[in-house]
Amino acid sequence: MRLLHLSLRNYRNYPRLDLTPGAGLNVFLGRNGQGKTNLLEAVALLALSASPRARRDLELIGPLAAEARVEARVESGGRQTEIAYSVARSESERTRRTITVNGAARRAVDLPGHFRIVLFWPDDLGLVKAGPELRRRLLNQLLVQVEPGYARSLTRYGRVLEQRNSLLKQVAMGAQPDEALAVWDGELVRLGNEIARARAAVVAEMGELVRVQHPQLAAGESLDLRYLGPPEDLEAAVHKSLPEDLRRGATSVGPHRDDVEILLDGREARAFGSQGQQRSAVVSMKLAEAAVVSSRTGEPPVLLLDDVLSELDSERRLALLERVGGGEQVIITSVEAGPFPAGSMAGAVVRCIAAGRVEDCG
Repeated sequence: MRLLHLSLRNYRNYPRLDLTPGAGLNVFLGRNGQGKTNLLEAVALLALSASPRARRDLELIGPLAAEARVEARVESGGRQTEIAYSVARSESERTRRTITVNGAARRAVDLPGHFRIVLFWPDDLGLVKAGPELRRRLLNQLLVQVEPGYARSLTRYGRVLEQRNSLLKQVAMGAQPDEALAVWDGELVRLGNEIARARAAVVAEMGELVRVQHPQLAAGESLDLRYLGPPEDLEAAVHKSLPEDLRRGATSVGPHRDDVEILLDGREARAFGSQGQQRSAVVSMKLAEAAVVSSRTGEPPVLLLDDVLSELDSERRLALLERVGGGEQVIITSVEAGPFPAGSMAGAVVRCIAAGRVEDCG
């Protein structure tokens, strides 16, 4: 998998950018606030069909026009594909999103799979110590790219959950009968089981990988991942939880509440791991994510590493760069070249970013 060319028009702080990355390691240097994260976000957008950090598409549109556009030519399996993603703003501040693949219109749920990435940025260091939302996001970003139909099931599940929660409030107020929930309960169970099965399988794959790889990264320390999904009999659990759901006006069971338990030497990493141990665990999980993409699709993803080297000590920097230096395309950003181990820049394409402009470093 390779990104051959990237074009940005009025995307965040980029008025115009035409970029041809190298096939291996690509390093972008620049001070904070110059557009390094925006660049990686644009690449991730083409793989995930949504920004991994923006709450609204409106945030993607720069100041020069009412439309932002991202275009790329990518290569997978020896075939090239043209992907375009645009967001237009109306006078009422509403947005319209347009996605095309080789010139043909596509829905957002149909875009993942044409281009695959693994993204690692500073927020991911919270995978261990933050709440379950980040861990569910990791699973979703991985699965939409490698599991056919997962993106559609996830989107549909979100809509069913929203409708059921709205109906719960109406039933609690007496505006609707209890029986009105039956259709939504059935869909919640069906889609919830599909999502939970996919997540359980991919956590098991990642778990096997980190059990082998992590001791090499962290001086023999063991790392285990366990999927904490919804009850096996989700239908019975949904029925049993109805009184509590009516009281709260929200659905209390399902994959929207699941988690991944991270264990270091058999103990919960969030509670017992040091900061260095937690960072090592996250590095191992991201490397496992990339390995799963490679295993399931037959080719490595493009790795996007956003200013993460400065958060790691020299030993972990070296381990990370050695692991990602196996021939896949890597796009990495940093405030300065200092965090890079000696020799890692040999053969790399190095560019500097300043105020939304990308140039060769002088």
